[in-house]
Amino acid sequence: MSIAIDAARGLCYMHHSCSPAIAHRDVKSSNILLGPQFKAKIADFGLARSLLKAGEPESVSAVVGSFGYIAPEFGSSRKMNEKVDVYSFGVVLLELVTGRRANGGGGYENLAQWAWRQFHQDESIQLTNVIDADIRDPAYSREVQLVFKLGLICTGTNPSSRSSMKQVLQVLQR
Repeated sequence: MSIAIDAARGLCYMHHSCSPAIAHRDVKSSNILLGPQFKAKIADFGLARSLLKAGEPESVSAVVGSFGYIAPEFGSSRKMNEKVDVYSFGVVLLELVTGRRANGGGGYENLAQWAWRQFHQDESIQLTNVIDADIRDPAYSREVQLVFKLGLICTGTNPSSRSSMKQVLQVLQR
């Protein structure tokens, strides 16, 4: 949880406290570095871009990012705003709780597609079979399920239905 919170705090700062707002555009687990006491820091700003107006989609000349983490609208329309980072962060959350890789959904699926399919198949929302065996401790099941569901919300196909990083951070800090 502390890794997710630290990374969310960094993205929240970029999206809501910088002027102009900054989209990282390559949020992935390997770009979240751990320091002393496992404090997480967002790294690799090589693809970052200042946003003209936060929340407004901007056209870009090329799709950048890493397979499995790229928001669907970014790949299809070349329009982006800070919600592409929210999508990618959702994939990181799904990696944390499932123990699966972003591009390891199987077949033609990425992790987000796989997780959504699992969610729709398990109406009870217990999802015990999708949670990484190493973190299936019943004492933490509520938090793990919360992170899984938040990962799903962040990876919704409609960018406007995704939470902001400020909202994501608030949920994680509860």
